[in-house]
Amino acid sequence: MFKNNIINYNQHFLIDQNIINKYLKLLNIKPNDVVVEIGAGKGVLTNYLKDVAKKLYVIEIDKRLKEYLDKIDNITVIYDNVLNVDIPSCDKIVTSLPYNIIEPFTKKLINTNFKELYMLIGSNYVDDVLNNNINKLSIITNSYFNLTKLLEVLPSSFDIPPHTLSYVVKLEKKDFNSLSDIYKIYNLLYYYQDKKIKNSLKESLIKINNLTQKEAKKIISNLNIPESILETKFEIISNEELKTLNKYLLNIMI
Repeated sequence: MFKNNIINYNQHFLIDQNIINKYLKLLNIKPNDVVVEIGAGKGVLTNYLKDVAKKLYVIEIDKRLKEYLDKIDNITVIYDNVLNVDIPSCDKIVTSLPYNIIEPFTKKLINTNFKELYMLIGSNYVDDVLNNNINKLSIITNSYFNLTKLLEVLPSSFDIPPHTLSYVVKLEKKDFNSLSDIYKIYNLLYYYQDKKIKNSLKESLIKINNLTQKEAKKIISNLNIPESILETKFEIISNEELKTLNKYLLNIMI
């Protein structure tokens, strides 16, 4: 069984051995790979990973699982909430996450040193990202990462079937220069998220196209973005406000 568990202990267990085998094959762990597993459960996947990886770190919030994980040799276990610890530098991260922490976890990944992340996650998140739907989670993901859908997992593959399809996906960091203009803006709006949007947008336009402050201010003024949005901060913008902002940003002429 593969435990889909990080914070909410009432999670689903993947019991379809065929899917588990396909997932393990997709990971393609190399002998020199340093791997971080987040949410190890009882260590079924852990026992495989520790035999094929050079080094395996495990992050598990549920200390009740110590009786299983402490028996596994040659791993380093961190018993804590992944949102509260530094994720070790690694080649690959392997995890499944409850939806309620995907956004803060994705933000954490921005400053985490890794090459690839493999994640079992519900279809709502995957569909939002791949369809470029406008919400904070989708915007942040597409502004920093490439998401590739690898494997469909039916609800019947779990002991307690979830309400939607799940997917195994791969995340890799994007190069800033490869982003479209709109995602370059969002990338920088997140970077300056503690500033008012009118200021963070100005800084973003200046950085992207080497504009003067006067030129950037003129572009923003011509967009006629509602003052209520310009005065808020990107870190607290609502999804509805983000959809409104996006409509104006699509008209931007740099």
